Amino acid sequence: MENLAVRVNSLFGQRLALARRSRRVSQAELANRVGRSRVTIANLESGKQNVQLHQVFTLAAALDVPATELIPDSVMVTQDPQTAITEAFIQATKLTLQSRIGGIK
Repeated sequence: MENLAVRVNSLFGQRLALARRSRRVSQAELANRVGRSRVTIANLESGKQNVQLHQVFTLAAALDVPATELIPDSVMVTQDPQTAITEAFIQATKLTLQSRIGGIK
């Protein structure tokens, strides 16, 4: 398995990007909301930059989502990467549907 920190950053970035896109917010708009640069948001989403705990809460608030939506769970961190990608896609689809039509569980 790849380095744990790299995996966590990558999964966090995927979840951040999915949450942002499902709410139709650009990287630039999110950066503006949290007082960071668009490059910082891009680096977080690509897993190239470590996220600090306080940033998780700031980003979650800016997207109006619970912080837990952005944090990968332990199963995602320890499972096969392809399975994690598939599950992330399913989660993204659910979030998109919820934001567009509401009420999907």
